[in-house]
Amino acid sequence: MTPDEKTIVQSSSISRVSRRVAARIAPPLNALGAGRAAIAEHTARSRVARDGVFGNRESASPAAGPDLSTLIDMARRPGVPSRPIPVLRPRFAPRPADLEATWLGHATAVVDVDGLRFVTDPVLSMRCSPSQLVGPRRLHRAPLTAGELPPVDAVVISHDHYDHLDVDTIVTIAHTVPDAVFVAPLGVGAHLTAWGVPSARIREADWYEDVTVAARGIEATLHARPARHFSGRGVTRNLTQWVSWAIVGPRHRVFFSGDTGHSDVFTEVGAELGPFDLALIAIGAYDPAWPDIHLNPEEALDVFGQLNGAERGGLFVPIHWGTFNLARHPWSDPVRRLTSAAARLRVDVRVPRPGADVVPHGRTGSAVHDPTWWERCA
Repeated sequence: MTPDEKTIVQSSSISRVSRRVAARIAPPLNALGAGRAAIAEHTARSRVARDGVFGNRESASPAAGPDLSTLIDMARRPGVPSRPIPVLRPRFAPRPADLEATWLGHATAVVDVDGLRFVTDPVLSMRCSPSQLVGPRRLHRAPLTAGELPPVDAVVISHDHYDHLDVDTIVTIAHTVPDAVFVAPLGVGAHLTAWGVPSARIREADWYEDVTVAARGIEATLHARPARHFSGRGVTRNLTQWVSWAIVGPRHRVFFSGDTGHSDVFTEVGAELGPFDLALIAIGAYDPAWPDIHLNPEEALDVFGQLNGAERGGLFVPIHWGTFNLARHPWSDPVRRLTSAAARLRVDVRVPRPGADVVPHGRTGSAVHDPTWWERCA
């Protein structure tokens, strides 16, 4: 056995041991991820962090999250649907399509780009929380389990908040899809390593860095671009980076916002990397208490305009709404405002049910069959 072969065997053994050890750790403790020292090893090379802490290009509200009074207010008037949300069982072709997206809820989507398959911010557990006993609970069942995801070429992560990075889903994908790589902002790789994902399968990027994903003779470039948000899985914030991603294949381009507030950076992204055939943009969890770290629906449409300019051929698919109650607005407020404003601006929007798919070219798929489904749940 050569030294390289020994290293591969040792790495595989370490990964298996890590998974067994992770399974024995108390779930809330394990879910926290890596500590400051481990994260610092990943972020030391950053050109934008200051003393190991990341920040925004533009200022953001110091109250970047709900305080006690806001949480009490959310409990008094919960943003939940009035009727059960219809969930479809997704169907995936054996081979990835040229361009297709299946929304699984919140920021989780399976996206095919030029024959490569990605899953964004996979969270398929019942709660987005350090513990599955407390914390925000799903408002609809997941369309599938993490173990039922199709084989993906890459897991694309925007930042390390619990509603975007779920330990159980990540560990399951790492185990069941052994060829998948994990593309993440700088520092998030420390969490993945802590959960047993081999370092050879992790690709990290800081703002304005790129990652290449290749499979079956096809290559796509994932461009990490600034978002306006924050990070953290405990009391200490901003030790890891947060990004929006532009996925650029040989023929098609997809934008994935992750979490962000409004920013002029998206004009730069559009000029450099657009226009985009498909844009997955967050529209929910906005609140007056944190006005510049989450987009409201009208701001999301403005971001779409920044990305695509005068080009009207692209498709807007809203994400980050309807699955978890994370703000004080009514459940249907994001999509009601979005569709109303999009009609005035003549922006083409499709609102999938959880588990529904859409093919942007031709505007086909199960997402187009019942465009007003959400009105029955409002």
